[in-house]
Formats: sequence, structure tokens, C-alpha cells
Amino acid sequence: MSTATPNTDRIVKTFLELVQIDSPSKQEAAVADYIEQRLALLGVKMWRDNAGEKIGGNCGNLHVRVPASGSSSPALLFSAHLDSVMPCLGIKPRVEDGVIRSDGTTVLGADDKAGVTAVIETLRCVKESGMPHGPIEVIFDVSEETGLLGANKVDLTTVTAKCAFVLDGEELDRIVFRSPSANRMNYEIDGVAAHAGMYPERGVSTIEVFAEAVSKMKLGRLDPDSTANIGTVNAGRATNIVADKLTATAEARSHSQDVLEAQTRHMSQCFEEAVRRFTKSVDDKTVAPVFRAQVRREFNAMNIALDSLAYRLALEAGRAVGLDMQPMSIGGGTNANVYNEKGLPAVVIGCGMKDEHTTSEHLYIRDLEMSVKLCLMILRKNHEFSL
Repeated sequence: MSTATPNTDRIVKTFLELVQIDSPSKQEAAVADYIEQRLALLGVKMWRDNAGEKIGGNCGNLHVRVPASGSSSPALLFSAHLDSVMPCLGIKPRVEDGVIRSDGTTVLGADDKAGVTAVIETLRCVKESGMPHGPIEVIFDVSEETGLLGANKVDLTTVTAKCAFVLDGEELDRIVFRSPSANRMNYEIDGVAAHAGMYPERGVSTIEVFAEAVSKMKLGRLDPDSTANIGTVNAGRATNIVADKLTATAEARSHSQDVLEAQTRHMSQCFEEAVRRFTKSVDDKTVAPVFRAQVRREFNAMNIALDSLAYRLALEAGRAVGLDMQPMSIGGGTNANVYNEKGLPAVVIGCGMKDEHTTSEHLYIRDLEMSVKLCLMILRKNHEFSL
């Protein structure tokens, strides 16, 4: 049984067109329009859900359905996200010696337009070749980069797939089966304002409180499976005012729930101890900074079995196209975390992006083509498993 052959020129053209469509998180409507126009030629069913309304964006998740053809194999789902991290406006891609890069002032947007391109080309090849396949379901998610927001709003009662493949990885020969849970924290500190030149001793600086807390905090790589980071800090109004307001964001990640919760408590305790240290008496009155923390679970850990259908299909498909597939545990979160938590077994497979989230991001054309071959072979192996 033959398998469809990807069209390299068409893949490159599609990718270059996609990355030149601005699609920061919550602003993905234009790129969804592009996909709908291209896939309409294939006669597939498409619709957008109401995720955009729920998260304050201009577009919902784009769903695509392709009915089975000549196969009784179970439905499979492919997923790629539509948004890119900033700076992603006005991307100017260039192709040099088989590599696609930006002009260096923006990201390239291969995360995750490479995944989107691979899915589009896979569906084109399926249609053109007439290869047998089970039902194909696709979800192009919105706002992945800002906390997996789109995937969290997916109604899986509309999905019949037995497993999912999230195209959001780097290495083509790796199957991401394990990733951590993450907590995201918002911190606020209220201090006491005072004239910094005349009466600084009457004030309580939130910046000093923050610096004291962070100096005592365990951050960065905590252990092989755990990390923590202070992400943003905003404070102060002017150089001659003791800073009385500060906000900050942070995160902690771990494959261990106990370690994650302990680290989250530790970070808050460091602030609470700093508040006590900076409490003082001014004019016979106790003056104390105030600390507040909000913690939310951003995503939960995934650890999919290596004998699951998703893993076995990726493994066998990779071997069939010449890839030495290996299991991979990562420290990041993807939409696969969300799908697994909702009961849809999912693994992450590669689409060739390199140095994502930086202006050095790039993509090898051969890797993008191989990603399409991998997806097509997953469909073929799924059919063969059912024979």
C-alpha cells in the first residue's frame, strides 16, 4: 500500500504565507480565515467554537473533520496552535540553503505555524492520494502561548478520536509522553509612600521588600524535574517617591505534585518573612507592608503509557519513515497536557522548529517535510493496526 508524497514547494509556500499573517495570542482570526480558505477546497467540515468569546479573543478554536475512507480504523486527532509569541508582528521570512528564518527582528512563528502547515499538507495529501484512513479530526487551538487557553475551552464531547497527536515539538525522533504540572502566581505588595528625599524613613519600599524575598528564594532548576521563575515585576511611580505598589508574576513547575505545592508555599513564605522584616514603627504607629498572592493551576502533568495507542502509532510510524523514535520527558506544557487531563490520550510529536521564542528561531525545510511524512504514516499505521 502506497502512502501519499508531500509536495515540498507547496509546503514552503504555505508556511511562508502563514508566518506573514499576524496572529499573537487572542488575535488569531486572520490565520483561521486563511486555513478555512485553503481547506475549503478539500470539501472538509469546519467550524469555530466559542473559545474566543470565553477568553476575550477574536477567534475560537478551528475544528476540522474528515470522514473515513476505505478503513475501519478509529478516529485520530491532530492538533496545532494558531498563535505565536511576541515579537510576532510583521514577520519577514527568508529562505537560505534549505533553512527558513526571520529577518532577526521578530520570531519566525514556526511555533506553531510549522505544525499548522504540516497538518494542512497532510490533509491535502490524504485527499489527493485516496489513501485509506479512519476518521481524521483536527483542532487548531487559539491562545496556547498564554496558558493553553483555547485547549482548555475545547468541548471533547464533540471529539470521537481515540488519541491525539499535538504537533508542537522540536525533534522529529522524539515522542513527548511526559511533562509537568505548573502553578502560575500573581503577587501584590502594598507599601507606604513617602518623599524619598525628605522623609524616606517614613516609607516602606515594596521594591526592597520584593528584593529581600527573592534573595531568599529557591529559583531556577530546583531538581531534575522541577523549576521556578519570577517572570515580571512592576513597581514605583517616580524616583522621589518610596515605591508603595508592586506587582509580580511567577511560576513553578514539577512532575511531582508534592514538590510543586512545597515550592509554591516556599515562594509565598519568602514574601511573608520579608513583610515581617520590613514592619516598623513610625511616629509610635506600626507600619507594615501587605502581601497578597493568587495561585492558579495552569496545567496538570501528563505521563502517557508507552503501550498506549498514541505512543505506539507514533513509534511505528517514525520507524517506518526512518526515524529512531525515543520517549522524551520535558519541562514545558503543551495542549497535550490539557487533552490528557480531559481524557483524550495525547502525545507531542515534532515539526522541526528550532530556537523557538527567540528572534533566532528557524526551521529546516527537510524537517517540516518529514513531519508531514510522519503524520501520513501515523494514519497508515492506524489503518494497518485495524486490519
